Order: sequence, then structure tokens, then C-alpha cells
Amino acid sequence: MNENKKIINDSEVLPFFIIFALSLLVRIYAAHTSIAQIYPDEIFQTIEPAHKLVFGRGITYWEFKYGARSWFFPGILAGVYKILDTIGVKDPLSINIGIKIFLSIFSSLAVSVVYLLFRKHGLAKKEAFLFTLPLAASYLASYISVRTLTESASLPFMVFAVYFASNYIKNERIRDLVFAFVTAGIAFMVRFQTAAFSFGIAVALFLTAKKRFQSSLIFGFGFLGMVALQGLLDIFTWGSFFKSFITYFDYNVLRGVANKHGVSPWYYYLSDIAKTFHPVTWISAVLIMAIGVVSFKKNRQIFLFFFPFLLFFIVHSAIGHKEPRFVFVCFFVILALSAEFFANLVRKYGNNRKNAALFLAICLLFSLDAFTHIKYARLWNHSATSVDNFYGNDRGVEKLFGGVLETEAELGRIADLKRAYLFGIPQIWTGGYAYFHKNAPISFTSNPEDVRKMMRKAVESRQSGTYCAFKNGIEMPQEYTGNLEKISDNGDFTIYKLRFGN
Repeated sequence: MNENKKIINDSEVLPFFIIFALSLLVRIYAAHTSIAQIYPDEIFQTIEPAHKLVFGRGITYWEFKYGARSWFFPGILAGVYKILDTIGVKDPLSINIGIKIFLSIFSSLAVSVVYLLFRKHGLAKKEAFLFTLPLAASYLASYISVRTLTESASLPFMVFAVYFASNYIKNERIRDLVFAFVTAGIAFMVRFQTAAFSFGIAVALFLTAKKRFQSSLIFGFGFLGMVALQGLLDIFTWGSFFKSFITYFDYNVLRGVANKHGVSPWYYYLSDIAKTFHPVTWISAVLIMAIGVVSFKKNRQIFLFFFPFLLFFIVHSAIGHKEPRFVFVCFFVILALSAEFFANLVRKYGNNRKNAALFLAICLLFSLDAFTHIKYARLWNHSATSVDNFYGNDRGVEKLFGGVLETEAELGRIADLKRAYLFGIPQIWTGGYAYFHKNAPISFTSNPEDVRKMMRKAVESRQSGTYCAFKNGIEMPQEYTGNLEKISDNGDFTIYKLRFGN
């Protein structure tokens, strides 16, 4: 096969694979240790409907009752659940770690693709390889990668789309343009908000491609074809064409219900990035973008890389309701742009001391990521979840709590369990049935009065195989302590078996 017709040239295969392998190893570690959700959507909009689709049990929130979400991503996860179950992965925690590892494969490929993009931007192989390594080992990128959120799952396909668009700019092969709109379309089917990103690619193609009108039109109509594919999927899953997007758009934009969850100023994301990243990281990212604009003709590849993500960022900054997870993809891009800035410094000014300069640059990049790691290390702590965005009537929980998903899995492993209660945490901040993974009913609450009612009902039912898990520190109904036999204490929750007198 002609080398020019290969997606990856033979000379790039080894560094590509090494970066992929390192990235995947780091993310497998993250999948095993960074368990907790950072927001309920990580459970109830992705793995919970997928789990219910395969195993028949799951908690359904309004989005999947009224058709406000696409079944595309949960459907993919349902397939992974089915495969894991078929090959014998039955443990509640292990089956969800398997889901995280599946997602990590795509995010690791995205990191390797950044290496290929660096090469297209004119970096030598050694420079491109060394400056991609920090991204592969990045604490923040790994943490994002193993979240079962549509924001995280769409990120790799956005990177792939930019890569194929860059290929097209260089070689003008139509197949690269096709791959670009297909991967951009997949990102859209996973998360509708990426449409702004895809529009950015169309604009970037118009500004950078030789056949500007043809290129942007082919990409644009191809992307619309992928959008139509989502509409057809909605016919089969929700009963009408494009039902999920229309319902979602009506809820969040036309009726503005999302704004009821909080409205932030336009500069919220800029402020959050300044707090999250070391100043050298975000300043260097801004500088390389400025270089891409000022030296547009010379740096078209860099412009094509950042412009679609920049437009995505601008659109999200204009929307009232803001959360850091909405722009996770931009966090990833900031790390990549920062790496490219330092790589370009070495390329231009390293001279005979290039190896020393490379070593110092890599040390700098690792130290910058360590800054983020130290500052946000509490988020990695197994199942530590922050309830910053919690709202509702089921109050009584601490701002930071841990061990919820592990405790659910522990309950799910009990062989004779037929009924379970988890007290001290509202349902919306649990792992649902996805982490319980047991063909038995389970109830959640943090409301003391509801705890007492549920305990009374459980004792009166006299159902064998009833187990209760109490968050350590919450008040237990004293009248029922005689019915509780302690089974285990994992430091966060204590599990009891319900006993009945004669």
C-alpha cells in the first residue's frame, strides 16, 4: 500500500502504540481507583438506562421517560454490559470498571492522535513523542477519561474529527473528509452540544482548505446526514423523528428550565480554568492560539486544531447554566496546546542543547500537571463525591461523602439478599442499580423520617434476606436497633442484616 494512503505511516506506529499503551495503563489505574461520580448524570443518564436495558432493573429519571436523551450512548454501553456479562464478569464493581476501561480505550487513542497532530504541525518525531507523554500520564485527563459522562465519551471523537480534517487539508483525500464528518457525527450522537464544535470544523475548513467551498459543504452535508441518522434512531427508540433533540432543546433552551439549576456569568469557565490550571499552562495555551491566528498562513494546522474547540467554548460561555464538566474537552485541549507551545519553543530555540531543553520542558509539563493533582487530589479518593450541585428535598447529607458505590456493590455481593436499604444518601447521588447489580429491590434516603418509616415497614414485612446499610454518623432509629445484626463496616457505611423476634 502506498504510504501516503495510510492513516498512520509505518514510521509512526511504534511511538503511537507506546503512547496509547501508557495512556491506557494510567486510565486502567484510574478506572480502579477513581470510582465516584462527580454528578448524577454520570450514573442516571448513561450506565443506569444501559443497565436496565440489559438486566431489567434500573431507576428511570424524566429524561428517559419523556425522550429527552438519545439512546445511542446508553445503547453502546448496554452492548458492553452484555459482553462483560457473557464472558463471566458478574461482580457489581468489576462490571462497571469494565465500562470505564472500555471508554479509556477511546480516550487513549485520542491522546495518541494528538501525537500524530503534533507531527502534522511540524514537530520532529522525538519532540512530538516526548511532549505527548505528559498528556498520556496526565492526572486531569485520566480523571476525565473514566467518567461515564457524555462529555467525556464525546471527547475522543472530537479529537478524531480534527485529525481527519487535518489529514484532508494536507492530502485532499475525500475519505479523510468523510471520516471527519462521521466522527463529528458520532460525537453529536453522544452529546448534542458538540454541534457547535462541528460548525467550527466547517468554518475552519472554509478558511484553511484549498477547495474551501467544496470542503466545507461536503463536511456540512455529511454531518447533517449523521444528524439525520440520530433522527432515525429516535424513530425506533422514541417513536418520532429527532424526538430526543427536540425535547432536550425545548427543555433546556426554549423553556430555560436548565437555568433553574443555576446561572453563572459569561466568564465562569475562564475563571474556573484559571483556578484549575497552573498559570504557565493556560497562558502557554493562549499564546499558541495567538500564534495560530497571527501567523495564520504558516500555522493553518494549529488554527484548525484549536478553532472548533474555541467556538465550542464560546457557545458554552454564552449559555447561562454552566458546570465545569460541560467543557471537559477544553481542559484536554488546554493541556495539548500547552505541550505544543513548549515543543515549539524547543524546536525554535533548542539548538545544540536540544536534549537538555527537551528534558527541562518535560519536567515542567509534569510539574504543571502535578499542581492540578495536588490541588484536586481529594476528587480521586476512591468514592469521594462532592454535593456542590445537589438540590431537592432529601437533605441531611454532608458536602463530601464517600464509599457509596462500593457499599452498593458490597450489598449486591450478598448471596441471600432479597431486599436492601441504603440510608444516609439521597437516591440521586447513588449508583442506582448499575452498582448494586442485584435482582432485588433497593431503596435510598437521607431523610431521618423516611429512614424510620422504611425501617418500620421492613420490620413489619418480616421478609428474610433484608439488609440495611447506614452511613456512619447518621442517627439510627433506636426502636429498631434490636433487629439489626452487624455484618460489616467499611469505614463509610455499616451493613446490618435485619433479624426478627418470635
